[in-house]
Amino acid sequence: MYGTAKVYSLKDGSTVKIRDAGIKDLAAIWRVFSSVVGEKKWIPVLFAEENDFERLSWFSHHKNAGSIILVAELEGVVVGHCLVERDDWDAAAHVGNLGIMIIAEHRGKGVGDALMSEAIIRARDKGFEKICLSTFSTNLVAIKLYKKHNFQMVGVRKRQFKMEGEYKDEVLMDLMLDSSK
Repeated sequence: MYGTAKVYSLKDGSTVKIRDAGIKDLAAIWRVFSSVVGEKKWIPVLFAEENDFERLSWFSHHKNAGSIILVAELEGVVVGHCLVERDDWDAAAHVGNLGIMIIAEHRGKGVGDALMSEAIIRARDKGFEKICLSTFSTNLVAIKLYKKHNFQMVGVRKRQFKMEGEYKDEVLMDLMLDSSK
């Protein structure tokens, strides 16, 4: 099933293809990552790694650990990606940590909704029982998307990050896969 892509309809009537990322997608994944990092307002990363070895190590680590790495393609171009990685602790092997990124000009179209839908399906199929994520308290569009997918806010870490002299609160959210639809 996962060797093929799943197509989702977007708000404007076009479609997005969600599929497993392959090694050939690394440059596109990093283009998305670098674009989001460059905005300096959505994730607590100050610079994007540009080393091919580091990218390959990241990809190999996640594939070997059983993580889910998805990409979103619009007309053959990767415009977003989503990672559900296994927790590092043995006793938390049932927990996935989710991260999602979409290039700015493709936000608001439904790409994130499609990536989230597919990530949740894949996580359930892989035996995850819970998905955790975090976002800045100022990322209201993302929080709305997560709530749409039944994530519950479980806490806020005040002044968790400091970027360009400004403190950011981190919102923590969870989705229990065994009790959500």
